[in-house]
Amino acid sequence: MTKKKTYVPNKHPKNTAKIFKDLDDDADVTRSQYQFFHDVWDFWNGPNGTLYTFLAFKRVSDGKWIEKAIKIKDGALPREVFEILTEFNRWDYDQYFCPIAFSKPRRKRQYALPTRFGWCDIDESDPYAYDPWPSLPWQTSPNRYQALWSWDKYHKPNEAERFSKALAYRHGGDRNGWTITKMLRLMGSINHKTQYDEPIVQTVARDWTEVRARPLILKRDQAKLSTPIPDVDADPTKFNAADVVKKYKGDLHPKAHTLMRNRKAYEPNRSAQIFHMIAALHEVGASHDEIASVIWPNPYFIEKHGRDMGKLNEEIARVVGKLEGDQ
Repeated sequence: MTKKKTYVPNKHPKNTAKIFKDLDDDADVTRSQYQFFHDVWDFWNGPNGTLYTFLAFKRVSDGKWIEKAIKIKDGALPREVFEILTEFNRWDYDQYFCPIAFSKPRRKRQYALPTRFGWCDIDESDPYAYDPWPSLPWQTSPNRYQALWSWDKYHKPNEAERFSKALAYRHGGDRNGWTITKMLRLMGSINHKTQYDEPIVQTVARDWTEVRARPLILKRDQAKLSTPIPDVDADPTKFNAADVVKKYKGDLHPKAHTLMRNRKAYEPNRSAQIFHMIAALHEVGASHDEIASVIWPNPYFIEKHGRDMGKLNEEIARVVGKLEGDQ
């Protein structure tokens, strides 16, 4: 029998070794979260010294998703971050962060900048069965995890995605959690899912030593490394979903119309229903923005991809591209 390896992190070279010491102290947690962002975001150097990343909050009372673009200029973390974390506190909101930098204040993959991170929704798989081991794994709920890998060099967005996808597929992680626009639960926050008793999201281990090894990219993705980022740039807030559905109601396939009006995801195959709705809207002449406004709040999309703007544009590009290619 092979003896299971025990993760023993190296001494952490940054200030995060001294934070998240008292997870029951709200003030200490907010301060620690702010310091954590210093360590994660302080090395970026985007166009003209200015770039953007994101925090997001889901309100416990009604599930409303609130997203905040964070402007970082010349590596300086704005005081605004501390104020946002205080306003959208962990008891009233689920708290999320994006580890990736963007050239514009829009969390869309076509604006993503090169990154030295890999990321994965490990879920119920073993964090220490991953090869290479994660730099920073954290527990989001009982026996469920997320993690970051700190690579020794930067990778273009599509290449970074392939490494993160390989980590998930090869080791049992969430196969939908590898896109460059991924939002991750913030350490020190509270997981308010109803099946849990408000567990605190907490770090399991920490080792920012640069990782030289890489997961073996999936064979079917090898040819995609040079594939350009899709040019779909839909804005789901430009139109009201109900107004769009009403506008095209007379021409929509009855099943697609029903799916668009569903408040819950009843069909087991989420991907098929997303395809069906996008295809139906495209075929009646809806614009990308109109399609996005209907798909973004739809329960089938949310259960499949969460609040992933990159996935939204990717799904529209994939379906529309296939339909137009079949003509």
